[in-house]
Order: sequence, then C-alpha cells, then structure tokens
Amino acid sequence: RAASAAWGRLAEGTQFLLTAATTGLLWLSTWMTWGTDASSAFRRLGDTVGITATLAAAGLFYHSTWFLLTLLSGLTLFALILLRLDLGLALIAGLTPFYAFPWTVFSKAFSMAEIVTLISLASWGVRKLAHLQTCKLAHLQTCKLAHLQTCKLANLPTLDLAVLALVLLSLLSPLFADFKQVAWRELRLVILEPAAFYLMLRTARLDRKDLWRVADFFVAGGVAVALIGLVQYGLGVNLITAEGGLPRLRSVYGSPNNVGLYLGRVLPLLVAVTLFARHRRRRWAYGLAALPVGTAILLSFSKGALLLGVPASLLTIGLLAGGRWLWATLAGVVAAGLAAVPLLRLPRFASLLDTRTGTTFFRLKLWRATAAMIRDHPWLGVGLDNFLYQYRGRYILPDAWQEPDLSHPHNFLLDHWARLGVFGAAVGIWLQVSFWRTALPLRRLRDPDGRALALGLMGGMADVLAHGLVDHSFFLIDLAFAFFLFLGLAHNLRPCDPAT
Repeated sequence: RAASAAWGRLAEGTQFLLTAATTGLLWLSTWMTWGTDASSAFRRLGDTVGITATLAAAGLFYHSTWFLLTLLSGLTLFALILLRLDLGLALIAGLTPFYAFPWTVFSKAFSMAEIVTLISLASWGVRKLAHLQTCKLAHLQTCKLAHLQTCKLANLPTLDLAVLALVLLSLLSPLFADFKQVAWRELRLVILEPAAFYLMLRTARLDRKDLWRVADFFVAGGVAVALIGLVQYGLGVNLITAEGGLPRLRSVYGSPNNVGLYLGRVLPLLVAVTLFARHRRRRWAYGLAALPVGTAILLSFSKGALLLGVPASLLTIGLLAGGRWLWATLAGVVAAGLAAVPLLRLPRFASLLDTRTGTTFFRLKLWRATAAMIRDHPWLGVGLDNFLYQYRGRYILPDAWQEPDLSHPHNFLLDHWARLGVFGAAVGIWLQVSFWRTALPLRRLRDPDGRALALGLMGGMADVLAHGLVDHSFFLIDLAFAFFLFLGLAHNLRPCDPAT
C-alpha cells in the first residue's frame, strides 16, 4: 500500500509538471505573437480589475486542496503576472512578512512570496525573450548596438555592482561552509530570490504609478502584520511573556523582536508620506495606517526598535526634510522619549545598563565570541547560516551558556563579516554607501510625492542601520526583500535629469 501510494503521488506530481510545462510553452509561444497587445488590453481594464484578479488567483492557489483548481489558479496567476509584471512585484512586496505560512506540496514548503517571485521571474524572462523576438533580422544590428552599452559592467550603476558583488560572493559561500545544506538554503531564500526581486524592479521599466503600487503593497503587508498582532494582543493569544510578566506582541512571527525589525522599516515610509506627499488620499491612508503599525511596534516592546530604530528613522526624515521639520522632529522625539520614561521602570528595560546580567551581558559575550570566530575565519567567514552551529559548538563563552541558540551576532557589520568574511563586510558597507549616494539627491526632487517616498526609504534604511547595531539587519527573508525593495525603489526614483 505504501509503495502504491508513493507511485500514485509520483504519477500525480509528474502529471502536474508535464501539464504545467506544456501549458507554459503554449503561453510562451502565444505571448511571442500577441503579448504586447494583450498586456495593453489588460491594463486598459483598470487597476481595480487587475489587482482583484491577481489577488483572487493567488488566494485560490494558496488555499486550494483540489489538484485541478490548484493547477488552474497557478496558471491563471502566471498569466496575469505575464500580462502585468508590476502586479507580481507588488504582490511580492505585500506577501514578504508571511513567509512562516508556506504553501506545501509533496512535503515541500514554499512561501507565497517565493512562489510569486519565481512566477514573476519566469514572466520577466518571457517578456525579455518576446522583446528580443521583436528585433527582426533587418534591425538585428541596431538592436545589438542599442543593448551593447547596457551590458557593459563598467556602465552599471554602483548600486547594481554592489548587489552583483553580494550575489557572487554568496554563491561561493556554501562551497566552503561546514554545514552546506543550510548555507544553500539561505543562499536561495535570502540572497538569490530577493536579488531577483531587485533585478525585476530595476529592469521592468516601471512608471511612477507602478512604483507607488509596490510601496503601497509593502505598506499593506506591514499593516496586516500590525492588525493581526493587535487582535491577538486584545484576545491574549500568541503572546510572549517577558521579564516581570510583560506580554509582548509577536503577530505572524516567532519573536516580538521580528515585529519591531520589520515594522520599523514600514513606519518611516508611513510617516514621510503622511507629512510630505501631495496625494491627499494616500496621505490620509498612510496616516491612518501609521497608528496600528506604531502601536504594534510599541507593544512588541522591542528595545532595538523603540530605543534605536524608530528614533533614528524619524530623526533622519526630519534632518533630510530640513527647515522647521528638523526642529519639529527633534521636539517630537524628545516628547516621545519623555513619555517613554515609564518604560524604563519595567524589568525588561531597567536592566539595559547592567553588564553583569540580562540582555546587555549576553550581547557583550556574543560580540566577544563573534570576534574570536572572525579571527579564525577572517577571509571567507563561516558561511551563510552557519553561525549558530559554529557558535554553540565552539565559540560560546562559558559564562554565556544559558543562551546557546543564537543564530547571528546581533550586529550589522559583524553579521556580514562572520557569514561572508572580510569581503562580505566590505560589500555590506558598499551597499550602504551606494544606497545613500543614490538616495540623498532625491530629497531635492520637485515632485512632492516622489520626495516623500524617497524620504521614507531613507528613514527605513536608517532603521536598518540603527536597529542593526544590536539585532538583525539583512539576513532574514522579510528583511532581505525589504532591503532590496529600498534599493530598487530609490534607484528608480532618480529623474532622467538630475537638475529636476
């Protein structure tokens, strides 16, 4: 019976793959002839129709337990994203924080963000092939000359080169890691797929409306995380009890700190658009969305978010906005600090300056152990996602034995160095320098909406750096996608004429 069941699952899986492959080839051949016209016609139906259809197809695909419906909804989702790649990219941005709720097939689990990323990448590839098909033989030389310049590495923006360097360096990492399986997995989930997301953002020729849709979905995903957490908090379910019996919100994550990490990247965008955008509806929507997001961050009681990330991001927005906004931001941060004084009386925050026990004690021990790990592996690091096994197996200090299961060094620079070696640390710095060189001129954009979005992105990156001093900064699925979203949107916001 077991053998018969196994053969049945194999036959079903083979049938699924053959059917999907055949249908995909039919779609590809059809796209070559009518793709542009169909895409234009689908766009003319309006955003409401396109977004509703795409969300419905994704929802059916995720929830369906019937093979035929799963197949049809998956192919429909592929077709819709083939027609409008911008909707696929927006969907990725919204689904990113829900990677802990995967779609399962044949005992294999894949997050919906991963599935939509792969579908979007296939759609992107088909569109590129279709574009090449339009280069008829009579215009072949012209097409070659037109694309030759863009293919030269020397002409790529420094931001693209930094991303490429991270990908190439990460590809080498599993080859030298002691625990190769987890290294390959992190390479796929945290490096290659988020980098593919960046590639599509950069090369899909998105207009300003498309960019805003990606940002809107990113914000919507954050709001969903906040609302889920707030409902759970009100019902008293799925909470973490901290020092002194303090209940902490964790929403869709395993730890409340992940709530602070992710929503700390969403909040600056909400604040910047609310304060500086011209689009009235979006300002109101973002302003209302900031309330549950800010409340969820507060109830997560994440020290890194409340004491470092959020203040740094808001100060960055005020500083870059300049004028009266700088002073208003300073006053707001001071007022928030005074209002938060009662927090310092809570046991969770009262031990911040105690270096003999508590979080600060373990963090200092962790950094000392990480320094020893880096001394032993300075050039290549220990490998992607290998920190946990190296730390608890060899480098944990004796007086820090109570917390052996730490998977990262809780510091931005140390994390890059421990995983990828000195070149990984250099690439991490290079990415930051390239982002800020790209984004800082955008604070002078004449378009108020574009300027507001740019300020929000820079506030979000300030949160990455400030919160990353004591926690994760990049090497988590949701954080990696958010990081590359910031890079891609900032690059695409650049005007053709810098003077404008």
